[in-house]
Amino acid sequence: MYGSWRQCTNERGIASVMAIFVMVMMLVAGIFLVRMSSTEGDIAYGSVSAEGSFFAADAGINVGVARVDLLPPLVAVGGPCAATGAIGNYTYALGAGAGADANCFLNTIQKAGYSIGSGTGYNPGGFVFYNYAITGTGTPTTTFKKAQRAVDAQVSFGPVAQ
Repeated sequence: MYGSWRQCTNERGIASVMAIFVMVMMLVAGIFLVRMSSTEGDIAYGSVSAEGSFFAADAGINVGVARVDLLPPLVAVGGPCAATGAIGNYTYALGAGAGADANCFLNTIQKAGYSIGSGTGYNPGGFVFYNYAITGTGTPTTTFKKAQRAVDAQVSFGPVAQ
């Protein structure tokens, strides 16, 4: 029995086995860390792309709001909805919002009252406010197309004397 125990206490070659084991563990840890940093980079890139798309959509809304004064009574062809553009690595497009016609027109609201124009006074016939629904869509021009964002806005133009 003493002879078989002596064979188990022979530690020749254990150093190479332990070295290989440690190297395998370090390889697994390295692969895990590289994959984790790659995933974090993708998440950061997607966040930046989504935020840029949102700001492009917001810029499109601002273009539509700036064009509202071209609408009734002076109706522009395509209304505020016929605009597209590019800002850096992003594009925006305007479209009609929910419930609006092709020119983004929703409805009119008539109210009696004073004009904001200087010296016009009270108008018993009232004033009309034109309401529009605009949707701006921002899309990245890069390969990360999933980050498309849309912004909806309702715009009132007026008062216009009747």
